[in-house]
Amino acid sequence: MYRVLIADDEQLTREAMEVMVSRTEGFQVVRSVCSGDRAVETCRSARIDLAFLDIMMPGMSGLEACEKISQSSPETTLYIVSAFKTFEFAREALKLKVKEYLTKPVSCQTMGKLLQSYSKNNRFNTRVLEELYAMLKEKDYRKMYYKIPKIIEESGASCGGQPKDMKDIFLRALQGLAAGFNWSDEKKQKFETIFLNPEFTFSPKRSLQFWLFEIMDDAFQQICTEKYPVTASVFQYINQNVEHEIGLNEIVAHCNISQGYLSRIFMQQMNVSVLEYIHMRKLMIAKKYFSFTGLSVAEVAYRLGYNESSYFSKVFKKYESVTVFQYRKASENESETARCEEG
Repeated sequence: MYRVLIADDEQLTREAMEVMVSRTEGFQVVRSVCSGDRAVETCRSARIDLAFLDIMMPGMSGLEACEKISQSSPETTLYIVSAFKTFEFAREALKLKVKEYLTKPVSCQTMGKLLQSYSKNNRFNTRVLEELYAMLKEKDYRKMYYKIPKIIEESGASCGGQPKDMKDIFLRALQGLAAGFNWSDEKKQKFETIFLNPEFTFSPKRSLQFWLFEIMDDAFQQICTEKYPVTASVFQYINQNVEHEIGLNEIVAHCNISQGYLSRIFMQQMNVSVLEYIHMRKLMIAKKYFSFTGLSVAEVAYRLGYNESSYFSKVFKKYESVTVFQYRKASENESETARCEEG
């Protein structure tokens, strides 16, 4: 269900637009406010997919509100609705990345076409978020590990492999997860930084895979610690030492928890053993090294706390079903293809 916000200082206009929105399946007006200030606050505190704002409202204008909403809630699609047909207003709205400038009165036909177009263009975005939530609900970390690359491939196919469109899909997914898990602005900003990384431009699929894995790993940790607070120290210890040699004995000793109890929690909450979880975390870091650096297998193995590169290579092949050489070659080919498309 797409969540809609209407902001207009005229009550009759708000009521009329609510009726029009309700006639299109899959859309629901969750808030109807009379000022730009309230529109901005609503978008900050709740997930809003579409926002319709009048230009002239008491206090903050619709254009000012759009600017603030686009900064704090970039996942929200903005529409200006105004009785003014002034070109300057329309041009200013376009500068603020407003999707469309609608003039009053908006007809039912116009609203219906607009919402249907939105639904068609965002169907895959919604499906991605639903898939991510489904994986968390299943409590299957292993399945998440292997399904993420498939979701990335599907996203590329859905938008012709365009990096910008792929980023948009997963930025919306991030905002949906952030709202669902009540993440802080600091945490959201942490995960948004990947799109500023130059690595993304020449290997978008790999970059998205590593980024999405970090988000999902964070979500799994949050779910687990909310039910079993004792695991907070466990995850903290693993996070701090994942790029070092680390084993089950060190974890239980440092965190003062019995090995059997910890193992049961992991199997119940993530369907993997503690050591499997650590291997998957390490391998995702290793794949990032292989995708974006020229480090050798031995150097990567050493950086991740594996004493022997031959053992690391066996672990890699076991989980990835390809050798390091095969993985690195595939990564190079993808990067080269992305560069050609950019050129």
